[in-house]
Amino acid sequence: MRAGVTSIMDEHWSDTIEPGARAKRVAFDSRSCRVTMRDGARLAVDVHVPRGTARRPTILRQTRYMRSLAPRGWLAKSLGAPGLFDILAPFRSRFLQAGYAWVDVDVRGTGASDDRWRSPWFEDQRRDAWDLVAWIVDQPWSDGRVGSTGISYDGTCADMLLAEPHPAVRAIAPLFALYDVFADVAFPGGVHLAWFTAAWAAYNRALDRDDHPSAMSVTVRLMARAAACKRDPRGAERLLAALGRLDDERCRAISRRVIGAMVRGVADVEGRGDGTPTAAMRALREHNLDVHAGALEIVHRDDAGIDPERPELGIDSFSPHTYRDAQRASGAAIYSYSGWRDGAYAHSAIKRWGTVPNAGSRLTIGPWAHTGKLAIHAFASAVPSRFDHAGELLDFFDERLRGVPSRGDGQPIHWFSTGEELWHGGSTWPPEGTSDHAIQLSTRALVPEAASKTEIDVLRIDRTVGTGERSRWRSLLGIVPGDYVDRRERDRALLVYDSPALARELEMTGHPTLEIFVSWDQGDDGAVFAYLEDVAPDGRVNYVTEGQLRALHRAVAKAGETGVATPAVQHSFLREDARRVGPNEIVLLVLDLLPCSHVFAAGHRIRLAIAATDTDHFRVPETPARELRVHRGGAASSRLLLPARAVPSFR
Repeated sequence: MRAGVTSIMDEHWSDTIEPGARAKRVAFDSRSCRVTMRDGARLAVDVHVPRGTARRPTILRQTRYMRSLAPRGWLAKSLGAPGLFDILAPFRSRFLQAGYAWVDVDVRGTGASDDRWRSPWFEDQRRDAWDLVAWIVDQPWSDGRVGSTGISYDGTCADMLLAEPHPAVRAIAPLFALYDVFADVAFPGGVHLAWFTAAWAAYNRALDRDDHPSAMSVTVRLMARAAACKRDPRGAERLLAALGRLDDERCRAISRRVIGAMVRGVADVEGRGDGTPTAAMRALREHNLDVHAGALEIVHRDDAGIDPERPELGIDSFSPHTYRDAQRASGAAIYSYSGWRDGAYAHSAIKRWGTVPNAGSRLTIGPWAHTGKLAIHAFASAVPSRFDHAGELLDFFDERLRGVPSRGDGQPIHWFSTGEELWHGGSTWPPEGTSDHAIQLSTRALVPEAASKTEIDVLRIDRTVGTGERSRWRSLLGIVPGDYVDRRERDRALLVYDSPALARELEMTGHPTLEIFVSWDQGDDGAVFAYLEDVAPDGRVNYVTEGQLRALHRAVAKAGETGVATPAVQHSFLREDARRVGPNEIVLLVLDLLPCSHVFAAGHRIRLAIAATDTDHFRVPETPARELRVHRGGAASSRLLLPARAVPSFR
């Protein structure tokens, strides 16, 4: 393993895996067709196969986001416009060059495929996955071995391929994808991530109308608003920043016109028209599930009613973690792959790794936001990632589908540590030698020892406080940097606790935990948001990680109760465990902050910032409360637990 990488780029940990290392010009044939499922529904499929008579392994990608797009006009086609909107295009090209077949599919009820999309990863889609694999292995170019990958929704499709596993599936790689729908994206800490469910629902509705320009205008606006928040945007980011300074409607209108000039919508199938869904298909898709409306019906994990037509179903019915027994029984190797700023999906990857420890599996977490296109280094704005994602995945599938020895370093787990900007490898998570070390909350400070007397800090609840446009959550719907460039300013509205300057560097890798005693002056519900930060001697503030918890869901799950393996504290979020909070009632909240790996340099301070809202992303329970009170010392000793190899040492 190398000694390290620079602070402005992320590189692979192995010198033997380099960008384009296996790239070569290989001729291949592409065609589209419809594949009939067991119930008669026909799915739109694109098949790409290198020329020749050899049988070969196949990579299956199932998508809700249109398997391919139709260009508008010869200029757009010559510029490769459809490929600009296909984030997996470089992966497909790399695998075809390496001799794999590649199959892209519009999942049922989306793109040019038949029927309705009843919910994410619903039971018909899971059965379709089996039928698709059976169809693949029956093709003359297939050698009977299948792998699957994808980013975000498509990555979870790969994960759910093992819910009803076909024996031909030997390996999957869910990239930047959830594992527990409730805890990882819809309700982190039991708090509704309403910004995401609303934006994703709008995106899906546009796709279901075959209106790709409107769908993409949602993500372009996010990217533009994020660029406009940067003090010194450069290059193409300056154009985005100018667009982001316009009002929302003008921003979207311009985006729609530009994108609409390049693409029409979903691509042709079998040479019939432009692939536009028929009137009958459009009518069906008007009844596709509205994920935001469904989420508004949910408070507890076991609540039903997310789908009005199937009122008995809850959110876990389409969550991969529910099918962990089938995943383990499949024996397929799983590559869990994410980034520290990838929403809550780094924790998803860790949970998947620990829960389904199938032979040959791997876990990698880099310094990336969602999709891996951007890397975030300490005290810096995001930059384009230089990591060879496609090369790393090719190494994994070569090993599992072809029996080719890995060119890596032999370690199944790799993680990037910010602050020192180094890759690390190992075989266990958290790494060996790591244990929790407590720092106590004191008078606007973090100190080694708790005070003997209980005191109170009061935060006036300001429902306009949020985390802004450049957050880890915004990256879930666009190439948005989760670099939190303005934390110094935002912290002024929060309760802030700073440690003394560190006497020596502190490596923190794992799952930080906050045990905090709180009360509210009024109401019977509320939430706490906690931000862990690194403060440089010159006052600059670097966001490290965060956690949130709705007080209603404060009951901690018993060991093994959830069935999901993670070193973090877990909450059941079940209705039977819900506990209201009375006015002025002091309760203990245990927040599992999202996992991270960061080195605090000597002379830096550790900061904990506490908020009552993140209005930019989360729907906080309605309550008349005006104050959040933090209790510390004595019988209410609030403390922060840091996973580290050594006890923090302060000057």
